[in-house]
Amino acid sequence: MKKPRIKTEQLVLIVIFLAVIAVPAMMLFQNSGRYLTGENRMAASFPKLIKDDGSLSTRTDFENFFDDNIGFRSAAPLLNAQVMYKLFGTILDTAQLKGKDGNLFAGDDRRFPTRRAPYPPLTEGELADNGRNIEAASDYFKTKDIPFLFITIPDKEEVYPNLYPDTFLQKPDQDRLAQQTYWLNANTDVDAFDMTNYLRQTAENFNGMLWYETGNSAHWNYMGAWYGYLAIMDRLKKYDPGVKVLNLDEFNVTTATEPYTNVDGSLVYSGMYNTVYTFDYKPGFSSTQITNGEDPWMPQDQLDLAGFQKGGVYYHFHNDNEKGQLVFFGDSYVYQFLLPYFAESFGDVYLFFLPTNYQIMKPVLDMIGADYVVLEMVERTYGSTNMNTMADEFAADAPTLTRPADYPEIN
Repeated sequence: MKKPRIKTEQLVLIVIFLAVIAVPAMMLFQNSGRYLTGENRMAASFPKLIKDDGSLSTRTDFENFFDDNIGFRSAAPLLNAQVMYKLFGTILDTAQLKGKDGNLFAGDDRRFPTRRAPYPPLTEGELADNGRNIEAASDYFKTKDIPFLFITIPDKEEVYPNLYPDTFLQKPDQDRLAQQTYWLNANTDVDAFDMTNYLRQTAENFNGMLWYETGNSAHWNYMGAWYGYLAIMDRLKKYDPGVKVLNLDEFNVTTATEPYTNVDGSLVYSGMYNTVYTFDYKPGFSSTQITNGEDPWMPQDQLDLAGFQKGGVYYHFHNDNEKGQLVFFGDSYVYQFLLPYFAESFGDVYLFFLPTNYQIMKPVLDMIGADYVVLEMVERTYGSTNMNTMADEFAADAPTLTRPADYPEIN
């Protein structure tokens, strides 16, 4: 009986098959905890049989480890992003929608960016509930003779609807925050201002972009922030016409373009870039940022007594050359650019970073004082229950916070 002979073609297939099995097997136990470059996360570590909480590891724990550590796992998402972009122009590594003229728009979910769609309008009941809660804060500060402003910032697609992708539904001209602002102005005496029309008109008349085109497309760039600063200062000037407002001539403004890359910078998306504005204040800033935890104006024990949210963040700029206190409750639209500029006009400028529990507004501001309070909201974080406890918190008895004996003088 003859021994079976292996044909050359079969031998090649066997070698390929063994390579496919052997190479990943050789790489099976890589260093766990490494960075998965295409996904912006750490790889799973080998699970303990008994976890630190005393429970047993599950099959899923082991599957996650093998998925993350078997051969070439960390390179697969990057290769997928490169192939899909080259073939179909699809951006895979962020929850962003590809619009016109090389623009991206923020998606609603990192895994399913196509879920981005117009938010349903708020009902009359939701508008009234939120409005009455905002009014309660405004009424409280009026008893202290402190102006209270409600200022809203639109999403990029509200400012640039002409650049939004045709494959997605256009958002309505009046989004939820515009609805809320209209309701407040019609039914209360809250000082409410929606920036949408102002920024849209500014964008139409400005030879450039006010929002980032790509990578950080959910936020305005520094030129957009400059116009946001002017809009807020214009509202504050209603209460003090003499308040100092910076002028664009006081800055050296330079413009550059940066290519858009994936999370680890290994894939440059051709034809996609950000316009980057750099603002250099020629006189030099007069204020100093006070480090959290070392702020004599904001003792941690008093924040704890007020129920300051665990992990809550605030920012404080102090200026010995100016007077008055401006306090924001807002987000990164205010922080990244605006606080040092406001601090050229006020002795102290604070930002309590949202989301922050609103019960701290009353006791903390009673302790540190305030000449103006601004509540800033952005459309994508607003909803029907954002303010649903504010009225109760302002009506309730709040803890009385005590200034330290060595409390610094307030300008």
